[in-house]
Amino acid sequence: MPRQTVGRQADPAASRTSRQEHYRVRYRELRPGWRDCLAVYRTLVEEHVRSGCAVLDLGCGHASWLAPELRAAGLVVGADPDLPALRHYTAASHRVAAVADHLPFRDASFDLVVCAFVFEHLATPAAALAEIRRVLRPGGRLVFLTPNAWNYNVWLIRLVPNRFHHFFTRRLYDRRDRDTYPVRYRMNTRTRLRRALSAAGFRSVDILLNGDPTYLGVNGLLFTVSLVIELALDQPPLRRLRVHLIGTARL
Repeated sequence: MPRQTVGRQADPAASRTSRQEHYRVRYRELRPGWRDCLAVYRTLVEEHVRSGCAVLDLGCGHASWLAPELRAAGLVVGADPDLPALRHYTAASHRVAAVADHLPFRDASFDLVVCAFVFEHLATPAAALAEIRRVLRPGGRLVFLTPNAWNYNVWLIRLVPNRFHHFFTRRLYDRRDRDTYPVRYRMNTRTRLRRALSAAGFRSVDILLNGDPTYLGVNGLLFTVSLVIELALDQPPLRRLRVHLIGTARL
């Protein structure tokens, strides 16, 4: 599941992680050309990084996997309220402890803001988008990745109280407790995102819905069930239920 949610030796946790990646490999074999959400997101980020540009990685946490895509930027700032996680972030030349709805940067400081698995946590999405818009320069871009609140994985997550998310994250995906944060999903549909981004002043918004059956891929039976569901979600009326929203917005 996403970083915050339910996002060595061959111990049970490690084998679970290996199984999920095993099912991703199998799904790629069944669906040539399919890419997981992070691969799609990283491609979008790379397309929008210009030589010498200033980039804000908002809600970066400890994950430094964007380092190759951000290499051409002149300035990279990682911002996150989780200070222990931020200390492990190495993709930025600067790291700042900050929350999305109160960014400690001057107006028009960045050419590009990128954020993965952030929107679902926001208590005040409108305030956060207003801040992102404020720190972007004219013509600046926002690239984002977030779960789709209409997807069945998110429905399952919402059935679990936030206080138990770290337990399931650790047990199912071998992720650290610090990877779990309260989730709210207050603008996590394509319609709500478009409306919120437009209200914040973004003129152009493109959103891709990307599927992935491997979050339930902890055994063969559940993977098969997920495959059947994913096939159903390939039908035009149901595509809006795919698990991830990946997009770009331009001022």
